Amino acid sequence: SDPCLERSFRGHKNGVVAASFAPSMKQLATCSLDHTLMLWSFRPQLRAFRYVSHTQPVHSVEFAPSGALLASGSADKTIRVWKPTVKGESSFVKAHTAA
Repeated sequence: SDPCLERSFRGHKNGVVAASFAPSMKQLATCSLDHTLMLWSFRPQLRAFRYVSHTQPVHSVEFAPSGALLASGSADKTIRVWKPTVKGESSFVKAHTAA
């Protein structure tokens, strides 16, 4: 059968650059040129979480195989490792000298 749209998400203020499905297939993480990550739940009654710490566009996002962590890479030359929770706590590594 032909593909059909299951659901759409709105929340980023600029273009979405990448997306990553959680291993559980219950969440989707996206990153954007608006400097943020968003964590979307496939359950309609749950709201999305916005993670704000990068100071430049975010170009990559990926769940760890366990689903317990989320990594993002940004043009601000940092990699952030997030706990995909309401608080969205993160640690970062700044080791790159170019975007």
